[in-house]
Amino acid sequence: MLLSALKIVGASLLAVALIWALVLGWWQGNDHTPSTTELFLYLGALPLAIVGGYGLLRGFIEHLKAPVVALARAPDDTLDPLANEDTQTAAMERGYTINLIGAFAISSGGEGPSEILAAQVAGARPLPDSSLLDDAGFPVFTARVDALDIDGITESLAQYDTELAQDIGRSEHLRMLALIDSTLPAGLAQAHEALTQRPATSRLSVVWLMPSEADPALFPKLQSWLQAQYLSAFEPSRVALTVRPALTESDVMAQIDRLVLDSDRRPNDDLTLVLAAVSTIGPRTVDAWSMRQSLFSAEHQNGQIPGECGVCLLFGSTDNTDTSAQLTRVSAAERDKSVDAAGRVSGALIEQLITGLLTVHDIAPADIRAVISDADHRQSRTSELLDALGESFSELDPIADCPRIGAACGSSAPFGALLALACAHAKSLSLEQPVICVSQQHPKARAVVLLRPTPLPAEGMSSAA
Repeated sequence: MLLSALKIVGASLLAVALIWALVLGWWQGNDHTPSTTELFLYLGALPLAIVGGYGLLRGFIEHLKAPVVALARAPDDTLDPLANEDTQTAAMERGYTINLIGAFAISSGGEGPSEILAAQVAGARPLPDSSLLDDAGFPVFTARVDALDIDGITESLAQYDTELAQDIGRSEHLRMLALIDSTLPAGLAQAHEALTQRPATSRLSVVWLMPSEADPALFPKLQSWLQAQYLSAFEPSRVALTVRPALTESDVMAQIDRLVLDSDRRPNDDLTLVLAAVSTIGPRTVDAWSMRQSLFSAEHQNGQIPGECGVCLLFGSTDNTDTSAQLTRVSAAERDKSVDAAGRVSGALIEQLITGLLTVHDIAPADIRAVISDADHRQSRTSELLDALGESFSELDPIADCPRIGAACGSSAPFGALLALACAHAKSLSLEQPVICVSQQHPKARAVVLLRPTPLPAEGMSSAA
């Protein structure tokens, strides 16, 4: 620090001396007698302006080169929503886990997390969609699910509630319901089978997360429709359906974290099914994204590509370790500036979140065999993730071991993180090793969660679920 200061002072004095020599030499060569104002201006103000300007420019350049300040608080604080309570209790809650016993998903990558992972690794990418045109008249790139039964959902809605069918129309919401129809039955089938093997007092809680574009006025009708169409096979006393809005990725991951935190308070035989679906493929979304210049095109390479997905996650205790993985609390925080802003992209925040999570669960970075992210094609997200992994995860292959689900499936905010979570569940089971799931699609919100195959009881590892 002292040596650096001496260098700055020395350089400043040298610059002042050089300026004085040039000014005095010019005056002498022209036989000019300077006035008091000229002495002050050329021998005082001019050197200070040049040296000060250099200092400001140097500071600005160093600011651009410096890493983003990731956290406004310590990593442990981000994991501890009960900071005012007893330290021992808070530390115990940071280590809570829940069993994710089933994960079902559909996207343009395929029907099922394993297919989606394989498609991403194989290089599947969104394609031009001739049914949607941008402002320049060119086809919009989309990640469309071609196998959706749109006609079947339209008929189902019309038979159940003609007014609801008219409200939904042919919008993106109709595709959302078709995604649910392609995903929910498999999750409910596993839940129904699990309930038959449990006491009669056990219950299934279905939590339907709604995207921000969904009209809250439609929630009661949609809830009744889903109850009648899909939950009729369950005894009414053993199933409960709740509809909750999820405006951003932060809301979605907070729901998952609350589920893990509350798992110690629920009966051990109860099940929870989290359902989410969204489609951004439609003229309304394309127009909105084009208006704010966030739609991918030849002129906007950093724009988003419309995508869609349906995800169904089943949580609860199980004796079948072949389909169960432990899910930790969610470690989450926000960047101090958007990742889309100009300047160097730092992965410091994600790195801190990962480090804190691994520390809580006593896992070494070398034990992590894959990192699944919801990142898409945008270079800012890729650079952020690679910078976060750094040397600690140097053995991971950036393509095979660190798939970016959004690169193949487009943008399905705010549920892209749940799609990545379903894929991370499949990856952890196939590898029989711990994996990390990262949510980084949002400009600022970041979240990290750890999954690992459910240990055998003999291993003596505790779970809150």
